[in-house]
Amino acid sequence: MKKLLLYILPVLLIAMSCSEIELDTEDPNNFADAEAKLLISGPQLANCLLAEGELARLGGIFSNQFTGADRQYITYNQYNIVAGDFDNIWGTVYADGIAQCRIIREKATADGDDVLVAIAKIIEANILGMATALWGDIPQSEACDVENYPTPAYDGQVSVYNYCITLLDEAIATGLTGIDPVTEEPIPQIYLLNEEGATTSHAWLEVANSIKARLYLHLGDYDNALTAAQNGISSGAGDWMFYHPGDPYPNIVTQAMNIYWDFCVWNRDGYMGAGDAYLVDLMQTRNDSRLYHYYHPPGYWNNDWYPAVWGGGAIFDAGEDFPMITYYETQLIIAECEMIENGDRAAAITALNNVQSYWETRLDDLWGADDYFTLSVDADFATDADLLEEILTEKYISCYGQLEAFNDMRRTDNYIGVPFKAGQTAHPERMLVPQSEINSNPNATTFGTFEETPVNAGAYPGV
Repeated sequence: MKKLLLYILPVLLIAMSCSEIELDTEDPNNFADAEAKLLISGPQLANCLLAEGELARLGGIFSNQFTGADRQYITYNQYNIVAGDFDNIWGTVYADGIAQCRIIREKATADGDDVLVAIAKIIEANILGMATALWGDIPQSEACDVENYPTPAYDGQVSVYNYCITLLDEAIATGLTGIDPVTEEPIPQIYLLNEEGATTSHAWLEVANSIKARLYLHLGDYDNALTAAQNGISSGAGDWMFYHPGDPYPNIVTQAMNIYWDFCVWNRDGYMGAGDAYLVDLMQTRNDSRLYHYYHPPGYWNNDWYPAVWGGGAIFDAGEDFPMITYYETQLIIAECEMIENGDRAAAITALNNVQSYWETRLDDLWGADDYFTLSVDADFATDADLLEEILTEKYISCYGQLEAFNDMRRTDNYIGVPFKAGQTAHPERMLVPQSEINSNPNATTFGTFEETPVNAGAYPGV
């Protein structure tokens, strides 16, 4: 299957080697400025680090898909986090992500490059959307303007979500069709790539709508979430993936590698496993064919269940791409919204079956044709609540290792009943504002780990 892929560091290096960069005439080793199109790889990389790095690992532990097994990860498995744990990633959000997107937008606007402006808006909306989902109230309107706002105010969470949706609407209005409206030529490969490096028509447009659907879902606006999702990623070929060209382990890894592999194999082997992970038990109970795509059994890599990082079909092998937003998430948003907003079982089951068909094709590609999944029928679900539970359970499984599993658990008041870690009585509700931010910004708004964010404070409607 072909997917929308962002070549992060390799693209940056190639682009820099092929384009002129303005140099400081007094010191040719220091860049004074660069074209907007050369800067876009920076926030793309920040986007990747947020979605696939430490935040995703913590979210996976908190949503009981992973186990914190060694060193500080043992305390994470007990839901113990401190503000200092988030100092570095806060800089990734703002200095490496939002600030760069806003610089790119300004430069690309001056250049008349509407396509790049739109893509920078999509990336900014995705980064801020992830951040506000995890932290709640965060800086937005005064962020990244040190000269005018050295201690930026914190915007309300709903306000940040609405800002992100506005950015996406503006990007969508650009009409990202795969053709640059200024040059009437295909969008440059540095902006939009699939596995062969060719331009994919409408890919960014669909991605923007899927992100918009996710954000509306977080807000509990099921009508608008459904509309956006219906205009979102329309097939597995349109998945937004982070491209990792690392060689499959145990070959020598010479290129950008999957971040889970980097953590679980290269840098911190044994820190995070799956020995007490609920998702392992759930997949065994359901006889889910993805189990050995997701996890290694005891004795295969370490002495207990472990994230799948080695061998054919391992989801986190060094050369495996990582999803940012996908067709299957989009379809499961449709399924949930059809149930809650419309009570339409037939439409919900159709969307659920689209996801099962997606995984059937994916496992066929990995392991050869077989009957890995059985499509659902109405008689499988005695009540509407049973059907909704199946939709949310499938999303919990499909979004393995992704932040949406943690976001959904909090958003739905843990509708599917993910158990607490041993000895705990509540799930974490948010990440902590970093200690560096608390020390430097008197406007920092701090909350405890178990305090709900504003959008999650209300009751999940269910059916």
